[in-house]
Amino acid sequence: MILRFLCLFSLAVPSLFAQAVKVSPEWFRTPEFRKKFVGSYGFLPKVEPKVDQEEAALIAELSEILSAQRYKEAETRLLAFIKERKNPVDPEVEAKDVSAALVFTLGNLYYQNGRTAEAESAYKTAIKRFPEYRRAHKNLALLYARSDRMTQAKPHLIKAMELGDADHLSYGLLGHAMLAEEKALAAEAAFRQAYLTNPDEKDWQVGLVQALLVKEDWAQAASMMQSLIDDNPADPVMWKQQANCYIQMGDVMRAAENYEVLRLKGIADEASLNTLGDIYSNQEEPLLALGAYLSAIRLSDTVDVDRTLKSAGYLLQLEAPQEAAKLMATLRAKAGETLSKDQKVAAFVVESDIADAEKRYENAAELLKQALLVSPASGESRLKLGEMYTKLAEEATDDEKIKTLKVEARTAFKQATGDTDPKVGYKANLRLASMLVKAQKYTEALPLIEEAIRLKTGGKESIEQYKRRVERAAARQREREERLEQKRRETREALEKTEEAEAKAGEEKKAKDAKIKEAKEGDGKSGAQDDEKKEGE
Repeated sequence: MILRFLCLFSLAVPSLFAQAVKVSPEWFRTPEFRKKFVGSYGFLPKVEPKVDQEEAALIAELSEILSAQRYKEAETRLLAFIKERKNPVDPEVEAKDVSAALVFTLGNLYYQNGRTAEAESAYKTAIKRFPEYRRAHKNLALLYARSDRMTQAKPHLIKAMELGDADHLSYGLLGHAMLAEEKALAAEAAFRQAYLTNPDEKDWQVGLVQALLVKEDWAQAASMMQSLIDDNPADPVMWKQQANCYIQMGDVMRAAENYEVLRLKGIADEASLNTLGDIYSNQEEPLLALGAYLSAIRLSDTVDVDRTLKSAGYLLQLEAPQEAAKLMATLRAKAGETLSKDQKVAAFVVESDIADAEKRYENAAELLKQALLVSPASGESRLKLGEMYTKLAEEATDDEKIKTLKVEARTAFKQATGDTDPKVGYKANLRLASMLVKAQKYTEALPLIEEAIRLKTGGKESIEQYKRRVERAAARQREREERLEQKRRETREALEKTEEAEAKAGEEKKAKDAKIKEAKEGDGKSGAQDDEKKEGE
């Protein structure tokens, strides 16, 4: 039972970890980011490009403007300086470009004023003029990271770090870049370094958790999540992801505890409650599962019909038809007439399964007929209807009714054999073949079994063994029929010989009688002549 239900989680859980956690856009608006970025207007003369006296004077002027956060004014002043340097008014002054340091500063101002395309171009120009420009590499990487272009950010981050930049921001962004390339081990190392240098930054904690999830290190990820939960117990995301880690570890009841906490706090969503119901189904607790499933339905404004039908199916697998019926009744009451055509059919099928589980075969058959009225092409409905007719035939006592039900069952199975769903076609062929085998029509059953084998997915050993048994039975049946036919032929031949002998004897007798008669007639005629002769004499 446990193995059967664990597959529910193997399908649902990985989707929660499939996408890498991105750097929060809010981070780029924090005072710390602004401080670091604005601080990069300064210069590091030992490791970055030098400036001449005119540029140094401009830098001093810009420092006062920037300290007052008048970025637009600073941009205008710098552009005017660059224009004057390229096109000096004094014809005796030589035209020249500004240093990479001022181009970099212009890029910062563009960035600060929301002109990211111009900022990107300025940073690239600064790097071209001075390839070892550490902060130009760093700020270009930040620009790329802010627009979620982590692949482009990565080489500039690495270059800046090679040049001596090693703050938590660089390591954290590098971790995200590595995650984007699914390099979980490198991402973990980068996030750990970022977390080590700034343990209060939530983004790096979340990034580290993500790296551990990609590595499938469920225990460490769950442990790391606990600190995030402690910091913000009202945030349901980490509660749910920690629960998913417990599921992957096989500790499903710890996962249930997380979902129950969310339910008690009033922050559980429909998906969480459905997963909680699945866990209780896994533990063979149908009443607890029903409670979770009903809570999921009541919580949602628009009921997830397909998910609720699946949940009812899980309850049926637990042999809990009454709980499944309550869930279906709640679904009907909330969904009303909003069900689509396919959902109506699926609902009738589930309700027929409930009736079948409660041995109400006639009710089950009527529900399946309603499904076929909605969608005559529903192969699954026809297949199940054939099964209901078979069960009704087994219960019937009237020979005529049994015969009629078996005919209806065979008809339903035959119609379902050509369904586009291979699973339905497989079952229909197999069911019809089984009926023919019971009727000892082995030769007719074999093509159906062969078609079932063709449609079967997965292991085919059992059905192939079944085919061999039917083949042997068909062979024995043919031998019996051949022996019987041989006896019939011999009997016919003996009868024919007897009839021929009797006919021949009759003919011979007739011939003999004719000769005797002729002889008698000849003797009579001769005597008459003798009498006439005597009279003449």
